Amino acid sequence: MSRSRSFLRGANLAGDMVAVMPLYGGSMSMDNIKTIIIVMMENRSFDHVLGYLSLDGKDVNGLSADPAWQQNFANLYDDRTYAIHALSPATQLIPDPPHDRTPISIQINTPCASGGCPELGGFVASYAARHPAPADLSMVMGYYTADALPVYDFFANHFTICDSWFAPLPTGTQANRLMAMSGESAISDNVSGFLPQQSLVYDWLTAHATSWCVYQSGGFFPFFSLMPKWLPEIVTSLALPLDGIGGRFRRYSRFKADWTNGSNMPQVIFIEPEYTDGPHRTPNDDHSPTGVAPGQAFLADIYQTISTSERWNETLMIVTYDEHGGFFDHVSPLDIPTDVAGYRFQTTGLRVPAFLISPYVTPGGVFSGDLDHTSILQLLADKFNAGGTYSAPVSARTQLSKLSSALSEMKTPGPAPRLNVPMPGNSPVPSPVSQPVGLSACAQAFRSVALKVQQDHPELLSSPNWGDLAGFVATYKGAS
Repeated sequence: MSRSRSFLRGANLAGDMVAVMPLYGGSMSMDNIKTIIIVMMENRSFDHVLGYLSLDGKDVNGLSADPAWQQNFANLYDDRTYAIHALSPATQLIPDPPHDRTPISIQINTPCASGGCPELGGFVASYAARHPAPADLSMVMGYYTADALPVYDFFANHFTICDSWFAPLPTGTQANRLMAMSGESAISDNVSGFLPQQSLVYDWLTAHATSWCVYQSGGFFPFFSLMPKWLPEIVTSLALPLDGIGGRFRRYSRFKADWTNGSNMPQVIFIEPEYTDGPHRTPNDDHSPTGVAPGQAFLADIYQTISTSERWNETLMIVTYDEHGGFFDHVSPLDIPTDVAGYRFQTTGLRVPAFLISPYVTPGGVFSGDLDHTSILQLLADKFNAGGTYSAPVSARTQLSKLSSALSEMKTPGPAPRLNVPMPGNSPVPSPVSQPVGLSACAQAFRSVALKVQQDHPELLSSPNWGDLAGFVATYKGAS
């Protein structure tokens, strides 16, 4: 199935294909959508999370049961062949695969086993270089099925999947989140301190008289507390009483009340999970070693809130992932060169899962136009800049389709589909970090934030609105 096809397919809930639908451009739908919600999870590839759908008969560019097809993508390491295989739903705590610039280069520039694919054979070799080495190298070639992902299976049946959505860059979290929130990045790989200053979508929305806010699930710090410009407002906003009007940065614990009230809701809402790499206490971002079960519960909670309100008929929620996290995907990155901080990337990153959840999408649909995270920025420009441009770097990615093309003019008013699916049982999550030894770059960056807040705002250490901030800061004492 070609990755470059730019049309929308619809499927009824029984799985039978209906006619290919033409693209409408989404103009009327964009007019009717009043609230856009953006949720970006962490570190899973499309095949790892949604590839099973094609095995279940859905017309999506996922995995194949054909042994010859699977052999083509087998990885070879240390004279052993590693095949694509299903993971048990009980397999939750997967040691985190490497997913920075150098290991990703290995993953996408290594031949597969036995004369197979010429470039996607390095996932296992990259995983083997992890320190400490994982006990089971095959995990990066594994994929989940519906039993482990009941909420995603529900979304796939009732809303639209994007099966050609790529991380913008073949590198780690920070640069890809900057691309998602700016259209460009001042760094080409993760850094262990504060992020360099650059304009973000928050600035763009404000300049275009568009209201916005960020909800942070649990934890202490939203992602862009890593950028010094935003830390003062984040600290001030999150210190406000939970039952008050709230600032532009809020705790997710108040989202349901805000949404129900309606008068306190902006036009664009960013909802962030609790990050594994904080380190935080009860992560639900899907970043290994955190399992996928907490993320399913988190997304189910968001959906239950937005879908049981009258505001549902004016809402679009986008769910995607920052990058693939080192897990196998069978589709090569797009040929979109990008210059970042003196480094030239020749391609995008790998595919990531993506959903469009709204009354304005085809139930059971699959949109296969090429997209990446900057497509969200262009969607915001289509909505809030009268179909104009977001920025020159975003407009330069001419190979990408418009995300607004995935929206449907056809809509039947009525209640949202009811989410009534069996949720995964109590799955293990990483224990709270007791001693930050060998911190990842992102964890070291959050350490910098915690220590700066301790220095500049010691009064917050005992603030009930910040939970156990004192314990969080104490976690880092003595860390190098």
